Amino acid sequence: MIFKPWRAVWFAVAVAAFTLFASPNSSNAKTERIQWTPNEITSLRGLWIGALPALPADKSNGVADNPKAAQLGHQLFFDTRLSSDGQVACASCHLPGIAFTDGRKLSRGVGTVARNAMTIVGTAYSPWLFWDGRKDSQWAQALGPLESAVEHGGDRTQYAHLIASDARYKSQYEALFGPLPDLTDNGRFPLYAGPVRAASTHAAWKRMAPDDRIAVSTVFANIGKAIAAYERLILPGPSRFDRYVEAKLAGRDKAAKTLLSSEEEYGLRLFIGSGNCTQCHNGPLFTNNTFHNTGLAGPLKGKPDQAG
Repeated sequence: MIFKPWRAVWFAVAVAAFTLFASPNSSNAKTERIQWTPNEITSLRGLWIGALPALPADKSNGVADNPKAAQLGHQLFFDTRLSSDGQVACASCHLPGIAFTDGRKLSRGVGTVARNAMTIVGTAYSPWLFWDGRKDSQWAQALGPLESAVEHGGDRTQYAHLIASDARYKSQYEALFGPLPDLTDNGRFPLYAGPVRAASTHAAWKRMAPDDRIAVSTVFANIGKAIAAYERLILPGPSRFDRYVEAKLAGRDKAAKTLLSSEEEYGLRLFIGSGNCTQCHNGPLFTNNTFHNTGLAGPLKGKPDQAG
């Protein structure tokens, strides 16, 4: 299943803000329609979703484009058993109904997270994941919350045992990745062990033989790769702005007038022009995929936000 949420929210907020500055009083609102210059049309074309290139290959994930992996990843994404309390799934913070975010100032898993959940829409195009860019693939990003003490709060042997004990998961996993290791000896493969903060869980992990840790970590990584195969299908869809640009590019000015108001057109001109918004928010995903110091304090007692 491919989810294509609207981009209207992202664009409309920016345009509305600049429309407010451009037309602070409704009596002064501009009513004449914009006559776009060739250079402005070029800028609009660059923001149009039609300019989005084909999905780049993920050379780090051999099942990235395998529909069966996406099916398994879809199930895992919504499975609350992938948590320490059986209450938290990936979808707990990435809700499809609100563009795969949770709408909170600070996200909540088994605890409260120091940041809010970023959308995962279109992240297959992103070279960096997380607010600080500490992961460089969708599957590596997917694994972080699973072992975070405040997000899913679980550990990798717990998750490996889940795959092995659920007949449906076991069959799907082995069809994609080959036979699971034999995890029945809880002396070798404790129910709860992993390189996490919890002292007892971490100690259990350290007691495991190196080859057994590698076997479990391989299962853990493959869980992330299945989730990533699903997330890879979560792509942005066309908004009212995109339909407007498409109409303009096709010379259908009459149709374009029904898609954006004159005030919105002037806000858009500011967005791509003197407002300098496209210095950061450019391209069909409205991002230049780099990091910027906004001068704002982080969420922790006013201290700069450095990690999360």
